[in-house]
Amino acid sequence: MVSKKTEAKARGSVLLSLLLIMTTATACNNGNDSGSSPSASTDATAGTSPSSAASPAASGPSGPEGKYDPPIEVTTVRAVNPADTYAPGETFDENIWTKTFESDLGIKVKNLWKVSTEQYQNKVAVMLASGDMPDFMDVDAQQFQTLVEAGSIADLTDAYDKYASEFTKNSFQGKGDLRLKAATIDGKLMGIPRNGGETADTQLIFIRKDWLDNLGLQPPKTIDDINKIALAFTKNDPDKNGKNDTYGLSLDYNLFNGWSGLDGYFNGYHAYPFNPTKGTGTNLNFIKGADGKVQWADVQPEVKTALGKLADLFKQGAIYPEFSVIDGIKSAELVTSGKVGMTFGASFVPGWPLGNMYKDVPGSDWGIYPLVSSDDQPVLVQSTTVLPSRYFVVSKKSEHPEAPFLMLNTYMEKLYAHFDKKYHTVTVDGKDYGEFALSPISGNMPDNNPKAAVAVQAAMKSGDTSALNDEQRQYYDQVKKFQAGDKTMWGASKTWLEDGVFSLQGQYVANNQVFTSAYLGNPTPTMIAKGPSLRDEEVKMMTSVIMGTKPLDYFDEWAKNWLASGGQDILDEVNASGQIQ
Repeated sequence: MVSKKTEAKARGSVLLSLLLIMTTATACNNGNDSGSSPSASTDATAGTSPSSAASPAASGPSGPEGKYDPPIEVTTVRAVNPADTYAPGETFDENIWTKTFESDLGIKVKNLWKVSTEQYQNKVAVMLASGDMPDFMDVDAQQFQTLVEAGSIADLTDAYDKYASEFTKNSFQGKGDLRLKAATIDGKLMGIPRNGGETADTQLIFIRKDWLDNLGLQPPKTIDDINKIALAFTKNDPDKNGKNDTYGLSLDYNLFNGWSGLDGYFNGYHAYPFNPTKGTGTNLNFIKGADGKVQWADVQPEVKTALGKLADLFKQGAIYPEFSVIDGIKSAELVTSGKVGMTFGASFVPGWPLGNMYKDVPGSDWGIYPLVSSDDQPVLVQSTTVLPSRYFVVSKKSEHPEAPFLMLNTYMEKLYAHFDKKYHTVTVDGKDYGEFALSPISGNMPDNNPKAAVAVQAAMKSGDTSALNDEQRQYYDQVKKFQAGDKTMWGASKTWLEDGVFSLQGQYVANNQVFTSAYLGNPTPTMIAKGPSLRDEEVKMMTSVIMGTKPLDYFDEWAKNWLASGGQDILDEVNASGQIQ
């Protein structure tokens, strides 16, 4: 029989070896997949052992309601945004959320350390490799999987059943309960999904409507129309300035992105690749083959077809020639300065970066359109946010594994069940401060925004706002301001009205047009170990084919190399996982 001491030592060895791999991978990724929480950044590193201020006799809640008496202390670690500021009287460590958790729940949250968002992933990997862990913390999907395999985190099944409120539990329902399934390993709930369950990343086509009008063009009905519009915007002087200084399609080195990415373009050709240039290399799409086994979406022939079309657009000047060395900020500058007339993007695009163009660029206007197909088959629009990419996990050593659920109940109550504006945003001397991201724990209510759009549209038609909650009333007021002449509210009109992003994305869902990966599990060992290097090879291949420095057939050579360099091992692991839909 193996002793508990020997078993613990073995688990620690597994954890150390896997996290050393993750540390290297995270350094290569530059932390771009980490979660973001606004506030100024400091690094007040302290000891990282779970702690509790409660005495052994402390009483606590027996269910979703109640508080600890005397109060308890729970520890965590945080990612912060150095550019963010606080409302007067608040700090990152003490704010409306931490004060509410302490006063209403008897839970005092202590941040053991905090670093900038870009540094967070690497800091977590180093901390875990050293064997330390706070009471609860935010991790990405591959860290979650590693911690599960190492046996370092608590089984939350009982705590969830007993302490999560009905509203919190309802937030995890829908989409086949995929969020909870992803967090459940061998029948045990091992983490709290921080995100997932949504399709707000499904892409739409954003096109300069004034340029279409100038050239006598109609909105696209097929991908061939997209290509023709891109070339017309490049060659036919759509801004009528007499200069050859415009491009048809926005793109930057990210390749896959909610702004200026190619996701939607590929989907039009019934292709579903996804492996962001600065991603982990483990967030991948898989499709099910005729034999019932999964295949990687990125090596399918439809991807090669779409790459050939993009290479032709680049050759004819429709794509910025230096796209491979510019980021999303630079590609946004090209668009907002009137140099590019079309892009694919997600629901946030009307707010950023297009939000101020209606005001700042006289005569400019953007139309928003659903994705179109290359043939008579309906287009499927890929979403990678149905499954969670981040989790809150609880240390096995934590004395109060139920505490995060109690805090999450409060968070969901204040921001979703009964919206309380002061927990979302406060305005002091005309400046807005985002309070919602200061909470040490967070969740989401899938499809909340599409539902808000429906409510706003109904109120606009009837003039009756009595059914709107405070959150929806904010959006309604923004749209009314736009209609009254406030050009700064253009983004709100393109977000909440019938021709806006959430209504169009809602049509994808209603028409069963959303593609999600066939694999429902978390990153496999080979994904974690080899994902970053395989990602980099894919980025090089796609970029070189589009720019014409490699022939289109180079795609086939790369696909074979992917299988030989670890890809087949990934497929074997995925197919053996038992987590295929």
